[in-house]
Amino acid sequence: MAQALGVSRASICNAAKSMAASHLSIDRVRGRGYRLNRPFEWLDRDAVMALTGKAGRFDIEIRDSVDSTNSALLRENGPHGKVLAAEMQTMGRGRMGRSWLSEPGGSLTFSLAWKFDRGAGFLSGLSLAVGIALARAMASCGIAGIRLKWPNDALYQFQKVAGILIEVKGDMLGPTLAVIGIGINFRLSGALRENIDQAVTGIDAIPGESPGRNRLLAAILAELSGILETFEEKGFDAFRNEWNDLHACHMKQAKLKLPSGKTEEGRVVGVSEKGEILIESSRGRLAFASGEVSLRGIS
Repeated sequence: MAQALGVSRASICNAAKSMAASHLSIDRVRGRGYRLNRPFEWLDRDAVMALTGKAGRFDIEIRDSVDSTNSALLRENGPHGKVLAAEMQTMGRGRMGRSWLSEPGGSLTFSLAWKFDRGAGFLSGLSLAVGIALARAMASCGIAGIRLKWPNDALYQFQKVAGILIEVKGDMLGPTLAVIGIGINFRLSGALRENIDQAVTGIDAIPGESPGRNRLLAAILAELSGILETFEEKGFDAFRNEWNDLHACHMKQAKLKLPSGKTEEGRVVGVSEKGEILIESSRGRLAFASGEVSLRGIS
């Protein structure tokens, strides 16, 4: 390796140490060299473009490292149809101020910029529609049993496998730029799991043959293309029944933690045409536009 790259053996050794610090598992054989314990598929723009079937709709860029794919697209102000995927995010973000933790090759993290003619108020329920795109794409790639959790998670057996973060900018009456961020766990090392405060799993732990990251990215983009067009025309109500069918918490007793810190407890009976969660409580049927749903600690 040192000879091929024109560097010293010490440089190779230091690089291997830095890779291990990034949660990459490396085999070392004295006198022979290094290799990844679990090789992974690198993201490949040409492969994704060829697989989408709708290559002309997207401008795909893949970077080795970025602070956050959402932040980068927001700084660039789009443009419409721009997809930015990264092998590593140094400051990946999740909903409610959380960090998105991942390791090289262990996740699929990307963002899509999509401009709507309407104002931000019309985009209520967009994260739920994107969740349907995730569920459809995973099913088409042989990943069965994916369910959705309001408002932005994809689960397998009540363990989080993917998350959605949507950020918008624009005028009240439109147009509006939506940056749709998606993070999907492919595999999770023990060290990484220790730093995550919720039940999580990776695609490699789901029965069946795991699709490559390029194939799954292409499938998601293909689904998003049609779903975002329909959403622009009809809003979330066009997907409401399908989303309720996929809801992991549907008709279950749950606790909703509100942004104010208060909680509401009751049975989840679906979502509204605007994407609000509907809870049947002692105070009647209530609709909420934001909050955190939990099935734990239910009295």
